[in-house]
Amino acid sequence: MLNVLDVFSEAEPVWTVDALGKSLALSRSTAYRYVKELCEAGLLASVGDGGYSLGPRIIELDRQIRQSDPLLTAAGEVLAPLLPRCGEGILFICAPRGDSVLSVFLAENPNRLDISYSRGRPMPLFRGSASVIILAHLPEGRLRRLYRDHRDAVAAAGLGGDWPSFRTAMRDIRAKPYLTGRAQLDAGVFAISAPVFDVDGNILASLTLAMPEHRADSEAIQPLADLVVEGARRITATIGAQVHARSALRVEGI
Repeated sequence: MLNVLDVFSEAEPVWTVDALGKSLALSRSTAYRYVKELCEAGLLASVGDGGYSLGPRIIELDRQIRQSDPLLTAAGEVLAPLLPRCGEGILFICAPRGDSVLSVFLAENPNRLDISYSRGRPMPLFRGSASVIILAHLPEGRLRRLYRDHRDAVAAAGLGGDWPSFRTAMRDIRAKPYLTGRAQLDAGVFAISAPVFDVDGNILASLTLAMPEHRADSEAIQPLADLVVEGARRITATIGAQVHARSALRVEGI
């Protein structure tokens, strides 16, 4: 049922029940039942003339995740003091979502830099250091499936023309603490990305510094990369501390 929500987009924000049913290959009765239940949950809302849009419950959930999600609260705590040390540019967090990544947190200096990774916008998994650093740390079984389903995109991104070369490329990226990218998605932008892990050591997100390309001279890159790696490791540690603290409270019955 929840895949109904994936049909809504910036280009097509309003759908009728019949159009939803056709798009998702649902029977008319099933489409009506799904829409009715999603409206009752506040995830969809009627806008009149048979049309429906995303509902107010999503805004409520967005507020809740901003206030309480371990990744976002850790990012806010770590990135606020880190951003001034990075100079001109943007720090942002991306998290995997299906076969794409989603920008979930941004910290910007006053001198705004326009990038494709605006909050909430899905981005390709095979292009851009923020995405590829996540890709490289996925389990091998997941990588194998992704290669099978997206081999043309993998080849177009220069990540390998066959499964062995793709696997080797991912292994080489994992062996390094950070990944850089120059104008891969946005002209004139240089990016440095590092992985963020959950308490079990699984890839959770990436931290990226995006900055004007003119700042990326050979002497400047390493100190900035060290800051990004430091930030990613501190976010990982902060998430771990939060999760362990909450687990301890549950054990104590508080």
